[in-house]
Amino acid sequence: MKLLNISLIAAAIACAAFAPAHAADNMDLDVTITIDKSCDVTSTGDVAFGNALASAGTVDAVGGLVTVQCTIGVPYDVALNAGNNGGSDVGARQMLHTNGTDAIAYQLYSDAGRSEVWGNTVDTNTVEGTGTGFGGPAFNRTHPIFARATIPGESPVGTYSDVITATVVF
Repeated sequence: MKLLNISLIAAAIACAAFAPAHAADNMDLDVTITIDKSCDVTSTGDVAFGNALASAGTVDAVGGLVTVQCTIGVPYDVALNAGNNGGSDVGARQMLHTNGTDAIAYQLYSDAGRSEVWGNTVDTNTVEGTGTGFGGPAFNRTHPIFARATIPGESPVGTYSDVITATVVF
C-alpha cells in the first residue's frame, strides 16, 4: 500500500511538471473625451404686428423668441441682422410691400421699453447669455424680441414683410 501511495504521489508530481505554466502581465489604458464649446439657435418665432390701419403712428409687437442651447458655461451673444431690406444697417430695417416699392420702417429691441436696438455687433447691441447644456426644453434659453413699426400714414393696403437672421456667436 505504501508503494501505491508513493507511486500516486510520484505520478502527481510528474503530471504537475508537464502542466502548462500560466503567466500574466497588464498595462493600463486611458479613455478620454474632449467636449468642445458649441451653441445652436434651436428655434425662432415670427414677429407679427397684426393688422393695422393706414393712419400714421406706431404699432408695437412682442414675439419672435430666439431660443438657444449652448455647452454648459459657454458665454454667447445672440445677434439679429439688418434684414433683407435694411442693407447692412440695423437702424434702417424696413418691411417691403409685396409691390417691392413701398416700405414701413420698423425696429427690433432687446428690452420691453424699446430703448435697446437689437443688432449684430457683439459687445455693443447683441443679447448675452451663458449656456446650460444641450438636450430637451429644460436647456433652452429664450430671448424675446420687442418690436415697433412706424406707419407713415400714406402706406398702400397690402402685406409688408422682411426676413431677419438670428445668429449665436460663441
